[in-house]
Amino acid sequence: MNRVSPVFTLSGGIAALGFGLLALVVVLDIFVRNLGLAKWPWLNEITEYLLTISTFGGAPWVLRQSAHVNVDVVLRLLPRAVAFHATRLSYLLGLVISGLVTWLAITAARDSYSIGSMVFKNLVFPEWWMMVPVIWCFGLCSLEFFLRIVARSGA
Repeated sequence: MNRVSPVFTLSGGIAALGFGLLALVVVLDIFVRNLGLAKWPWLNEITEYLLTISTFGGAPWVLRQSAHVNVDVVLRLLPRAVAFHATRLSYLLGLVISGLVTWLAITAARDSYSIGSMVFKNLVFPEWWMMVPVIWCFGLCSLEFFLRIVARSGA
């Protein structure tokens, strides 16, 4: 286990906790609503945010574990050396795209913070908070793609 693994483990833990809470909250909402005990208008928002946090939290962990969907049909047909370079190219493309999304999310969060934008629904909070899971996710995915490129180059 290297030094960056704990942060990816934390990311997976955030996702697991979020999905677990999501399941509990949805079941509780159905139970309470059907018994006519209460109506929680803010609950739909909570489930949206939990889904977002869990999905963006889990993506870097899944990438780190190489547990994501991987279509390797073409790679199996290519000669070994060509497949190796195609894989490295995919890591580079993943790094560029993840880095770009991270940068755009940081820019959006900074802009939202600087003008004081707020989300006004049932719950009210600073809008930039919505960018934190995106920055976390794509920042860690960028790191993972970078580490894959470096590991494969022998550096």
